[in-house]
Amino acid sequence: MPSIVEDTGPHANFTIEPDVLPNQVLAGSRLSYYIAISVVLFCIWLFQPSKQKRGVSAPFYKASRLKWMFGADTLVKDSYSKFRDRVYQIKTTEGVRTIIPASLVGELKGLPENTLSARTAVQEAMLSEYTSLCAGAHTDTLSLLLKCKLTGQLARMTPQLKEELEHILATEFPECEEWTPFKIQPFLIRTVARISGRVFVGPALNRVEEWMDVSINFAVTAFIAVIKLQFFPPWMRPAAQYLVSELGTIRKDLAKAEAMLTPIIDERLRDSETPGYVKPDDYVQWLSDALPEDQKKDYYIQAKLQLLLSAASIHTTANLTTDCIYDLAVHQDMQEILREEAREVFSDDEAWARKDSMGRLKKLDSFIKESQRLSGNVTSFIRKVMKPIDLSDGTHLPAGTDLLAPMAGIALDERFYSDPTVFDGLRFYKQFQQQQKQREQQQQSQSKTALSSSGDEASTPPSGRHHFTSIGDTSMNFGLGKHACPGRFFAGCEIKLVLALLLLRYDIRLRDGEKRPAPNMFMMTKSPSMTAEIMFRRRAV
Repeated sequence: MPSIVEDTGPHANFTIEPDVLPNQVLAGSRLSYYIAISVVLFCIWLFQPSKQKRGVSAPFYKASRLKWMFGADTLVKDSYSKFRDRVYQIKTTEGVRTIIPASLVGELKGLPENTLSARTAVQEAMLSEYTSLCAGAHTDTLSLLLKCKLTGQLARMTPQLKEELEHILATEFPECEEWTPFKIQPFLIRTVARISGRVFVGPALNRVEEWMDVSINFAVTAFIAVIKLQFFPPWMRPAAQYLVSELGTIRKDLAKAEAMLTPIIDERLRDSETPGYVKPDDYVQWLSDALPEDQKKDYYIQAKLQLLLSAASIHTTANLTTDCIYDLAVHQDMQEILREEAREVFSDDEAWARKDSMGRLKKLDSFIKESQRLSGNVTSFIRKVMKPIDLSDGTHLPAGTDLLAPMAGIALDERFYSDPTVFDGLRFYKQFQQQQKQREQQQQSQSKTALSSSGDEASTPPSGRHHFTSIGDTSMNFGLGKHACPGRFFAGCEIKLVLALLLLRYDIRLRDGEKRPAPNMFMMTKSPSMTAEIMFRRRAV
């Protein structure tokens, strides 16, 4: 779950297709719309600066803004092939960005916020001043609750998540007694919203359609607002914000969320004074317990944090799950391999609640990571230079420089991945097995030498760097360093749960004669097709 409040927010896999947007998201004054579009086109060509003003000592990769708007994935790959281990600059629709190669990221990832800031970069990219996409003073609280409360209790919550998945499969997934075409992406968005909601707001609210609509549409609305505002130069935005109807929709969504959460929060605060009261186990309660006394009835901030969680988690998790489904439909040989593993791990109903069950799905974990490698973020490691930095290669980064890492290029670098253009669902499983074998041999030769005294940045042992949730200088889809997405372990659990259950129940394939659905690209954002139909057929039990 790449996080808006941490490192990866604006570069998550999330693209909007107008023909599938909810009506309320597309609503707005027709006159204001045409005025805004006209001003946007004028501003793009007249007011955008024509050259870099900040004196970064690095070459430019030249491409038109129009190409960056619709082909950023291809351009990042092409520019990476030209520069590879060199720092270079690009001029995108969002402005000038300095690209840091994997070989130099290690010099930057540990720098303090007052030198190199992830939060400032995210706030500026999401235009939080206008969109409210910022947790502000509650950023650390939100992140710590994800790390300490949610991640540490995943096994205990898995049966509840499975219950939600079973319910939505029974009510919204077709019977599929024969091969049946089905648009899986919209279904998975609702599925992830329902599953996440069970943990975030509890069973009293997660199945309520109004909450589902707000939690799903908040991210969509905010994304469109950011895109519109980005076309205006900063000095025009205070006035231009009134032409962006989505900003009003954001305020309405926050008000709706506040209205729905208020009675739940009040009831819990009253009941907490009753002797023997057992507190609910969800994010509403964790947040209430963590807030100081004078904020426990601040319904607005609690509603805002809930919608930020939804914005950071629902679409990104659903998109990756969709990409996995598309890859399963293409690579049908993998289905039985992963199905057999799931059968072995979930041999009885109690297995879903066992602490180690999800961790034992190593082949599925590898498949998800490989799908993410080829379909994941275009860029990552979003940072803002707050104080001048000099890199070991001589590159000078002045204060105010905006940084990114070229994930789309790194993912296809043969130095890091053998046959990088080939999809190998067991790539990381085989690497893990090979590493384990080498460790065992080393352990035998060195006679009980302590090999795992410390973990990597994801707090996993050295052998864990091939896991889906692991992070590193060449694996930054979840960010890097202390700002890495704190919800990635929950996202991994959700994706494995959905894929394992679908594999156990259905065969999956493409329509006859069709290829893997092409992704959508808009600006720096890539997402799977929302309209493609995949064929499903129920398996005999």
